[in-house]
Amino acid sequence: MSKFLEDNKQGRYCYKVPKSLLSEKITHPYANFQPRPSFCTLEIDMTEAALFRKEIEKKSGVHVSFTTLIIKSAGLGLKHCPLLSGVWQNKNIIRCSPPEKAGIVGPISINEEGSFFLIDNVNKKSIIEIANELESQLNRARSTKNMGYPWPSENGEYKPLLEITNPGAMGYLENAFTVPRPNLTSLLIINSIIEKPVVRDRKIVVRKIMNVTLSFDHYAMLAKIPMDFLKIFKKSIEVPANYLT
Repeated sequence: MSKFLEDNKQGRYCYKVPKSLLSEKITHPYANFQPRPSFCTLEIDMTEAALFRKEIEKKSGVHVSFTTLIIKSAGLGLKHCPLLSGVWQNKNIIRCSPPEKAGIVGPISINEEGSFFLIDNVNKKSIIEIANELESQLNRARSTKNMGYPWPSENGEYKPLLEITNPGAMGYLENAFTVPRPNLTSLLIINSIIEKPVVRDRKIVVRKIMNVTLSFDHYAMLAKIPMDFLKIFKKSIEVPANYLT
């Protein structure tokens, strides 16, 4: 994206918000940490992803969850849309993860309490590496019972990351909506994988369908950026053998 700039003094990867998005005569969100949420939703066909993960598990002996594939696909989206990992720095500057260092964070549910996982440098890691790291973090959280979900920090500041939440893992859920954390630019919401009848080549077939919603701060961006991210996410996870290996 042309408006990204790097602060050489501190090594930051930042985005200067266009004046057109700051022209409204209203209090800027950074002053009271109130984002202006908007939503984009796409239907994802997870049928091939289900077969793909089983094939990898059979060859490697490593458990590969749908979350692993979602993390990898989201990392590919951040390569082209790093603004979605942003943290507001001041009234017109957003700190982001450099595309090659994109990180993904999300909740771990343990009974009625919770912790979180954090996968750094997603685009430098293979499916197996992400799967092993995710499993290790899940086991550590469960064994140490280290509860809580404070936002990860870096040099005393919020670390720029893309957050994923997965309410669909808790039961049948087609659509869920919530807003990004204050000060952050987006939140990726994963719903349940549900078998549904769909039309393919003029025939009705049953496929594994998952709705994904991207909640984004409209003060930071227009809809093109989140839609571009979702298109990349959808393409990569629907044909995982071509994009996730």
